[in-house]
Amino acid sequence: MPKKEIAYDTETTGLLLHTRDSMFSYSTCDPQGKTDVRRLDGNYLRVRESSKHLDNLFSSHSYAFVMHNAKFDLTATEKFLGKKIAEDCTIHDTAIQAHMFMNLHPNRRLKALGWELAGIDMDDEAAVKKATRGGDYSTAPEGIMDEYQERDVIRTMVLHRLFYPRIKANPKFREIYQMEMDLIPVTMRMEERGFMLHRGRCHKLVEWLQAEAVKARRELEDIAGWKVNPDSANQVRRLLFVELKLPIIKTTKTGMPSTQKNEVLLELRERTKHPAIETILKFRSFSRGASTIKSYLDLADADGLLHPDINTCAAKTGRESCSRPNLENVSKSAVLLNPYPIPARKIFIPRPGHVLFFIDYAGIEMRLLIYYSREQRLIDLLNVGGNPHELAAEIFFGDKYRSASARRKKVLYGASKNANFAIPYGASAEKVAEALGIPGDEGRKRLEYYRRELPGLVSLTPKISARVKSEGFVETAFGRILKVPRNKAYIGTNYLIQGTAAGILKRAQPRVHRYLEKATGGDARILLPIHDEIIIEYPRSMLKDAKEVLCGVREVMIDFEQFDIPLDVDVEMGTFDWEHKETFKIGD
Repeated sequence: MPKKEIAYDTETTGLLLHTRDSMFSYSTCDPQGKTDVRRLDGNYLRVRESSKHLDNLFSSHSYAFVMHNAKFDLTATEKFLGKKIAEDCTIHDTAIQAHMFMNLHPNRRLKALGWELAGIDMDDEAAVKKATRGGDYSTAPEGIMDEYQERDVIRTMVLHRLFYPRIKANPKFREIYQMEMDLIPVTMRMEERGFMLHRGRCHKLVEWLQAEAVKARRELEDIAGWKVNPDSANQVRRLLFVELKLPIIKTTKTGMPSTQKNEVLLELRERTKHPAIETILKFRSFSRGASTIKSYLDLADADGLLHPDINTCAAKTGRESCSRPNLENVSKSAVLLNPYPIPARKIFIPRPGHVLFFIDYAGIEMRLLIYYSREQRLIDLLNVGGNPHELAAEIFFGDKYRSASARRKKVLYGASKNANFAIPYGASAEKVAEALGIPGDEGRKRLEYYRRELPGLVSLTPKISARVKSEGFVETAFGRILKVPRNKAYIGTNYLIQGTAAGILKRAQPRVHRYLEKATGGDARILLPIHDEIIIEYPRSMLKDAKEVLCGVREVMIDFEQFDIPLDVDVEMGTFDWEHKETFKIGD
C-alpha cells in the first residue's frame, strides 16, 4: 500500500545539532494543504502531547516524509526523540530534487525556490528575524513563528509536487534520486560518529602559529619602518607597489594592484625574492591557520569530536562538500602552493583502540577521461593493468625517457603526467610545453605527435564543448543531467568527470556502510568522504581480519557495470593521526 506523503519541517535553536542546538518545534502539511504546527517547548502538557504526536508520526511507518534538507530535519528529530529513525523512514528531499533539475541555480534555498517557482511570498522570514530576541527563532512570538512554519511546509509540498513527477517518469532519474536518498542516513551516521581531535596538539599548534605570526609581523614592520597590517590590502598595496615599487602582477576589478590571492604573491615572490613578500605570506598562513584550529576547538563536542555538516548534493557537479568545519581542505604539512603550510592533519586522530584507513579511488580522473574519450588504446592498456602516464612519457620523450636514470625518469614521468592531464581538458601547445619544461616550438611538435598517437584524448574537450553549446548540458555515465553554462562550454569536461566521480563515490558509501555492518558488526565505520576517498575508523582488536575486510570494501567500491574500464582503490593506514599514513596492501 502506498505511503501517505506529508511535508515535514523542523525549527531549531541553531545549526549545531550534535553539540549545543536542538529542536523546539515542527510542522507538517498534507497534499491538500492542511498544515499543523507543534511546539516542543513551553508548559509540560503541551510538550508531552507534541512529543507523543511526533513519536507516533515516525513510528507508524505509514508516511513518506517530504523535507527540504532531510538530513538536517531527521538529525534534529532523532536528537529530540533519542532514537534512530532515518533508516526506517521513507523520505523525499526537495533540495536534492531541485539540484537534479537546477544544478546551476545560485540559490536552492526553500524560500527562494518557493517564491521563484510558486510565487509564495518570502516576507515571513523578515518578520521572524525582526521579532526574534537574542537571535534565536525560539524567542519569536509563536503567532509569527506559526505562519513562518506553515509556509515552509507548504513550500516543501509544492516543490515536491513540481519536481517528483519528473523524477518518477524517468528510470535513470529514479535510480539517481534513490541513490541520493540512500546516502542520507549513511551520511547522518558519519556526522553522528565524528572525527576526533587531539586537544593538546591543537593548543600547542595554535600557540606556535600565533607566535610565528607575531614574529612575521614584526619582521615586516622592520622592513617597512612602520606598523603594517599584513591583512590590510590597502596597507600591503602601499608598501609593495608604492614604497618598494615592486612590479604589479595582477589588478582587481577596480584596477588596483591585487594583493589578496596567494598565487599573486607567490609569483611576486619568485620574481623579486623580496623579504617583504616572505613575511606577508608567513603571517597570513600562520594567523589564518591559528584561527582555523581555534574554530575546530570551538566546534568540537565535550569528547573532542568534530561533527561536520557533510553536504551530499551542494556543488554544481553533484559532488559532496563539507562545512562547520570544512574537513575537505584540512591542510597537510607539505603543500605545493603554500610555502608555509599548516600541519593541521596532525591534530586529527583515531579514537583510542582504533586506526584509520584511507581508501582512495586510484587514478579515477584519468580513468574517466579515458572512458569518455573512447581512446581504445588506453582502454586496452588499463584492462591489462598498464599505466597511461608511462605511455605518455614514452610518447613525449621516447628513448630519452626509456634510457634515463631512475631519478631523471621520475622527473620526466611527472612532467608527462601533468601534460597528460592537461591535454584532455583542451590545453594549448604552449601549456603542454610549459608542463613538459620544453620550448614552445618543441611543445607544438610533441602535442602533434601525441595527437596522432592518442587522438581521442586530444579531441575530448572540443567534442564535449560542442555538445554543451548545442544542448546546454552533459550527461554522466549514470544518466545524471548536469547543466553547463553555454558561454563556458569548455568546462563541460570538468563537469562530466567530476559529476561521474561523484556518482561513483556516492553509490559506494551506502555499499561500504552495509558491508562494514555485516563484516564487523558495525565496529568499523566510515568517518568522512574526502574528494575521491573515504576514511574508515577500524578497531585495532580486529586488525588480523583487516585485509579480508578491506578486500571486501574494495570489491563493493569498484563494482560498476557502467564502465568498460577497471576501477581500483589504493589503501593507506594511519595509526597515529591523519597526517602519517603508510601503504596498506590488501592484494597479493
